[in-house]
Amino acid sequence: MKHTSFITRKAGRVLAIAAFVCAATAPVLANAAPSLKAGDACSKTQLNKTSGTLTCKYNSKTKKFTWTAAAASATASRKGWPSKLVVAAVPSENAATMTLRYQNFVKVLEQATGLPTTFISATDYAGVIEAQVAGRADVVFYGPFSYVLAMARGAKIEAVASSVANSTAAFGFYLSYAVALKSNTSINSIKDFKGKKVCFVDAASTSGFLYPTAGLLANGIQATDYTSVLAGGHDKSVLAVQAGTCDVGFVYDDMFDKLLPERGLIKTSDFKVVWKSGEIPNSPMAVRKDIPKDLFEIIKKTILEKMNKTEFVKMGLCANETDCRVIEDNTWGFKPTSDATYDPIRQVCEATKSSRCR
Repeated sequence: MKHTSFITRKAGRVLAIAAFVCAATAPVLANAAPSLKAGDACSKTQLNKTSGTLTCKYNSKTKKFTWTAAAASATASRKGWPSKLVVAAVPSENAATMTLRYQNFVKVLEQATGLPTTFISATDYAGVIEAQVAGRADVVFYGPFSYVLAMARGAKIEAVASSVANSTAAFGFYLSYAVALKSNTSINSIKDFKGKKVCFVDAASTSGFLYPTAGLLANGIQATDYTSVLAGGHDKSVLAVQAGTCDVGFVYDDMFDKLLPERGLIKTSDFKVVWKSGEIPNSPMAVRKDIPKDLFEIIKKTILEKMNKTEFVKMGLCANETDCRVIEDNTWGFKPTSDATYDPIRQVCEATKSSRCR
């Protein structure tokens, strides 16, 4: 899955439903002045807090914090809305780390919709796919392959945005790596995988299974030529190689190049990259289509206009863009995408004839 691994963004103004924001996430000011009115100044420390029907908001044009009233049209149209929202993502790291990295995404979505919002991370890709197929997850960040699988399995979803590395990118892509320890002189290319123990990530992972499988087949290496291990995460695949559990492991580029070294879990100098895939379209954010249309549009607009590092800094959620997280990887934000963006994934499925594609 990527998550530099596929896909697009834009600055703008998100519709806020302040009258319905939960007290747990936007504490009411108990001692607000009775004469408080829309347009009055508030402070950065009061950002997103409420007083009656007013919410403290930051205006990026005036660069001021002011008390703002909820839009009447927004508060009036909640017919058929669910009582809460669930955000999910296919697992690239452990659940605790992913939950922490999605906390601002969850907070912004909660503020925009006025609905209590939680994040879940299943133990495997199949769990996330089935959650959205069953309607138990409303917004999901997929890998390209897991998105294609979710669509094939009947999920009523739409890919509304894909991740991009910076604000000027119109689209994004990432790569799959195969990594081995430098000290392992028996592996120097993908042709050396015969007879080796090979760590994949998950059978529904784009960069951790589908593209690696295509790469192996293209080099004449069949599944019977090596011992396959499903590590359960991109981080776990690399760490298994480091521990000697696997001779070689597949992983998406950002996880190996940035995330694991940043956490002090590996030194890239201890490894060698022995294979790289072709470009994989960046990962999509998919939203359930069977929720009310007005809610769907609010979620889509929020993802495209507010879920980026620049906006997070403006909202006071991050001190700077360098240290800011929108999702689990180094994604800047999102730009529009469509289902057709992932046709290359379907083509790889056709080429490999993999049973995992069904």
